[in-house]
Amino acid sequence: MPREFKIVSILPGCLLVFSGLFTVSLCGQIKDVVATGDQAVYGADGSVQVPLTDEAQFGVMLHTQGVGLTARRGFYQNAFRIKWWGVDLLTYKHPKEERTSNPVYEDGRPYVYGKVNTLQMLRLWRGGQKLRSEKLRKDAVRFSTHWRCGVSLGVLKPVYMEIGYPDIPYDYIATERYDPDEHFSNDIYGQAAWMNGLDELRVVPGLHGSYGLDFEYGGVRHVQRTLAVGLALDAFLESPDIFAEKFEQNNRFFVTLFATFEIGSNWTR
Repeated sequence: MPREFKIVSILPGCLLVFSGLFTVSLCGQIKDVVATGDQAVYGADGSVQVPLTDEAQFGVMLHTQGVGLTARRGFYQNAFRIKWWGVDLLTYKHPKEERTSNPVYEDGRPYVYGKVNTLQMLRLWRGGQKLRSEKLRKDAVRFSTHWRCGVSLGVLKPVYMEIGYPDIPYDYIATERYDPDEHFSNDIYGQAAWMNGLDELRVVPGLHGSYGLDFEYGGVRHVQRTLAVGLALDAFLESPDIFAEKFEQNNRFFVTLFATFEIGSNWTR
């Protein structure tokens, strides 16, 4: 057989082998790209390749007038949107609160002069999250925005004080509900235990709305770690009377900045 004919006969086989090796290499590269971060979950057009359906998170909240706890349950609508239902339980302090103590009896607990009620807040809300920037690497951060709206229930608990009688030096101390018209700084030994007044709670209804930014940085797909910051507004039907009127003005509206740290997980049903 002529030599030229042998070369021509072998050439198609070599091209076939080279083509196969190139295809395997290319598939391996594509696999490596697709298997990282959110690209393993979402297609380029936002379609869900490996669908997630649910998520749950809970965490702590710090805001400009107190602290609290937060929890939420989410349902995926598509690759970019999640619907939420959630609850927050928060403590609130009046901006004018200043703690003082009895100058003679140092063992007395500090108290806020003029403060007649403590305010706790229970929020029940629904909301949504929109993905703005995907996590393109395993150790990257996913950026989203969220909104929330719902009901705020302001829970007022009366403040109780330990009142000394008759005058300094006291002969005895009684625990009484604080009345700024009857109890003055010389009468107050200190604030009573927080448990006093739990049977006298009063609820003030209102509305809640907030908007925030979410930064999710979990390194494992089904484990979430989220830092969120934002602005919240709570508006009540009437002003929660934290202070007695003659001391400070109470307000119906609470505008606060907040930051939350949450942990949780997502899964497929």
